[in-house]
Amino acid sequence: MVVSGRNARRPAKAAPKKNTKTDDTVEADFQVDENARNAGKVDYFDKRRGFGFIVPDVAGLVPGDKLMVHWREISTSDKWPFLNSGIEVEFSVKKILVRQGKKALLRAGNVTLPGGAEIALQEEIEDKKEFIGGKEARFFGSVKWYHTTQGYGYIALEQAQDGVSEVKVHREEVAGGYAIPMHNGLRVEFGLMKNKKGNVAAYNVTMPGGGELNRDIGEARVSTGGEYTGEIDWYDYRGAQGWIVPTDFEKLPKEVQESVTAQAQRRANKTGKETMETLHFRRLDMVDHTEKFVKGTKVTFTVFMSQMGAGATTVKSSA
Repeated sequence: MVVSGRNARRPAKAAPKKNTKTDDTVEADFQVDENARNAGKVDYFDKRRGFGFIVPDVAGLVPGDKLMVHWREISTSDKWPFLNSGIEVEFSVKKILVRQGKKALLRAGNVTLPGGAEIALQEEIEDKKEFIGGKEARFFGSVKWYHTTQGYGYIALEQAQDGVSEVKVHREEVAGGYAIPMHNGLRVEFGLMKNKKGNVAAYNVTMPGGGELNRDIGEARVSTGGEYTGEIDWYDYRGAQGWIVPTDFEKLPKEVQESVTAQAQRRANKTGKETMETLHFRRLDMVDHTEKFVKGTKVTFTVFMSQMGAGATTVKSSA
């Protein structure tokens, strides 16, 4: 069953599963000097997933003496921000309130080299790679499929090279930023590189002509026009996504209504529970990416259609 409208209510939730994840929050009143610059060394960084940890030089600066760093906080000239284990860095400590302001997360902010210089690691790594036709050679092809969440997919070449007709593409080689989607059939331009095992993969994937990809292109988004109001059903700060309950569902464009209803029906069929007709959005669809929405926050938004269905964008608080 699907229910819609702002007066809809969800049934009681099933008993939650046991949470085995480590709680890395601190009390909301934990004292942090966010203007101070600190020194430390990178303990670990997962380039593909875009996060890692820094060990501050000063013990006791943060609980556990490890601070998580997200790729967005790296000051760099590299096309794909990342850090190498063991390098010395400079950073600030950010406090992010969560759980309706009752707890906080501590994260590294504005990560640079000691002294404030930008971090530049990409060129040194690329100089060690082997490229088909050279580093500057470019080829064309179409996306066979690409999984945005898992961060990889395949591209079919328009003309085979060295007996290779399709290649794997990883998210760090997609020009435009983290979690950029690419719909099936999207025509792209790229280089070709070999790893130590001789496997060929796509390098520096762009639009034909060299332009960066973005979410509108990658999802084949088409704006349907108009601004609408609603409220946040829920927003996951860590997951960088959420859902909006429209104030007046019937005012949405018909094609958007049909898409949202179909999405809700699929969720209902999958879970066996009543599901509200809500619009999905991501952090990148928010006007202010730092805003921390809570359930019930009043918002305005515009809507679009894409190969993935309807969604909300230009989401901002209306309070």
